[in-house]
Amino acid sequence: MLSLFESLMSEKTLPAARPITRFACDMPGPRRREEQGLKLSVIVVAYAMPEQLDRTLYSLSLDYQHSVVNADYEVIVVENTSERNLGEARATAHRGQFRYFEREEAEPTPIHAINFGAEQAKGDFVAIMIDGARMITPGVVAWTLAGLNLYDEPVICVPGYHLGSELQQIAARKGYNEDDEARLLASIGWPEDGYRLFDISCSAGTSAGGFFKPIGESNCIAMSRALFHQLGGFDAAFRQRGGGLVNMDFYKRALETKDTQLVILPGEGSFHQFHKGETTGKPDINRDQLLHDMQAEYVELRGERFSPPEKRATFLGPVPDSALRYLRRGAESVMVLNGLEDG
Repeated sequence: MLSLFESLMSEKTLPAARPITRFACDMPGPRRREEQGLKLSVIVVAYAMPEQLDRTLYSLSLDYQHSVVNADYEVIVVENTSERNLGEARATAHRGQFRYFEREEAEPTPIHAINFGAEQAKGDFVAIMIDGARMITPGVVAWTLAGLNLYDEPVICVPGYHLGSELQQIAARKGYNEDDEARLLASIGWPEDGYRLFDISCSAGTSAGGFFKPIGESNCIAMSRALFHQLGGFDAAFRQRGGGLVNMDFYKRALETKDTQLVILPGEGSFHQFHKGETTGKPDINRDQLLHDMQAEYVELRGERFSPPEKRATFLGPVPDSALRYLRRGAESVMVLNGLEDG
């Protein structure tokens, strides 16, 4: 006798099923908690990158972020004085709670600006964007807020990517520039569908092997303000230009703190725009020497080479079609790493 399920699925009683080809375009957001008071302070630091910073701030605005309201979060912009400042008027023109601070930094590092920004934060939680050139996808704020309610001491991380088909330090040597990237962004109409940023990007830095195995950093990392202060913020002992490995150091110290839980948002992304940064946008830079100097400084400060923290992650949130290939690469990478591949 056929089971009820077999009877219902019989070709004699039902037409052939329509195969799934693409998921619906709309990305679901988390249920928003009706809580009083500001929850999240997003800190963005920048130097001499006005157009990139403007795009980054738009990606943090209420016109772009899904499933959030004005009371949920604020954006603190800390800009180092240069001849190419975005300025307060443009930085605070986007819809939402934006606050702007200009600082005259004596050292070529974002560390002091980050720690200053955290001191200004009003939210219970802080999210650090170490580079003002990093645009984010439309669900980052909502899913970060959702993740912060999951554990007593969560550390929320957003995977990082480079805009363009190859890492930007390689692209720069081939003549890739800001105008090329502007045309690339225009080709996808990114303000209307930020998830299409995955279509014009490549995996970057320590995320290149996939985020199912331990990664080394996050370019959009969130945690309780109390944990940030417990860690002492970003360590000013790092003196390399651009901060060296300070971001990786902070990530590692956060995850090696007792009772913290890593939460990764696999369907969201932080996308590095091209600019003449210390490690990515200069075609004539001796990258091998730069990385050696950064690693040597880390060894000097910590007594060992940097290695990612080995803490299993929780994965939270939906994944858009445009990001599925990165999910596949991550799964393939960790299977090879652990000897689990077929054959």
